[in-house]
Amino acid sequence: MTDLAGAPMTHLVIGAAGHAQEVAWSLRAMLGGDPELLFFDDRVAPGPLASGLGSIVGPLDRVAAYARTNARLVLGIALPRLKASVVAQLAPLGLPWATVVHPTATIGPNVELGDGSYVAAGAIVTVNVRAGRFTTINMHCQAAHDAVLADLVTLHPGARLAGGVMVGEGAELGTAAVVLPGATIGPWAVLGAGAIALRSLPGGRTYVGVPARPVRHRGRAMRLDQGAA
Repeated sequence: MTDLAGAPMTHLVIGAAGHAQEVAWSLRAMLGGDPELLFFDDRVAPGPLASGLGSIVGPLDRVAAYARTNARLVLGIALPRLKASVVAQLAPLGLPWATVVHPTATIGPNVELGDGSYVAAGAIVTVNVRAGRFTTINMHCQAAHDAVLADLVTLHPGARLAGGVMVGEGAELGTAAVVLPGATIGPWAVLGAGAIALRSLPGGRTYVGVPARPVRHRGRAMRLDQGAA
């Protein structure tokens, strides 16, 4: 892939842990060939990755040195609050964010995917689905007809949204979590692994179990702004 001047495109992958490498692998499969992938991570030492996908250049403050017209950012982070922080940190660079869809994902008609989004291998997004910027739809997730995912939403592997579900900004659904038809998950809520939301759930809380109920701590519901993970 090249830019308008014909120069090869450089992809700056933000993050270098396992999820970031999965996103990079999906990008390589989507583009074909051997695109240039440079990784940046504040917590992982520079050097080549064991996956062979590329090398870690350094921490995020090194990204600016590679902010050229032929560069695109690739979001390799899944945690919603960390996504929000990193996106804000890199916004002054003015670089475009790539939307990554693995070739084995199924995307139906009239689906919108926002900039910086990721749809992983085996995911199914059916019809009339709207996914905002920096959404993560991980491996083997399902988003049925007319689902709406706001910015920064993360669906971990195997999460399933039935028809007409709405997921608020920054909400996070754990592995194999399920939301039944027409329910709304509020902004910055966390639905734990394997939990099933039978009805709409307010934002800012962590829910677990079947049916999903708020986690309680010291006699009251735990809220994300009170330290819930």
